[in-house]
Amino acid sequence: MDALRLPFGRAANAAAVRRAVRAALERWKLVHLTDDALLVTTELVQNAVAHTGAGGELVVRRCADGLRIEVIDGSGEQPTVRAPDPSQVGGRGLSIVAAVARGWGTLTRTGQTGKVVWAEL
Repeated sequence: MDALRLPFGRAANAAAVRRAVRAALERWKLVHLTDDALLVTTELVQNAVAHTGAGGELVVRRCADGLRIEVIDGSGEQPTVRAPDPSQVGGRGLSIVAAVARGWGTLTRTGQTGKVVWAEL
């Protein structure tokens, strides 16, 4: 299994993150997943920064049956899908991830603070 590991900070450069993911997908011959992978990656990284005020680590893994995108952050607060409010900008990230991904969820980090939010394509 191949993996891309990319730490990101509070001021994550979304374009640089997307370029790294796109390059990995090209190397792994998974170009057909590019649009969905970039969308899911962007939403998960932005959610981590917005809700923790800090950075984290992006891990993208090529698996036998597709792709797994993980964002590790230092917050123990679990994410929730909210009903979109048409009068608000934002608040749709996890709804978008749920619509695009084959599955998504969270994992608690045993013996460490924080969590992993993952999605599979």
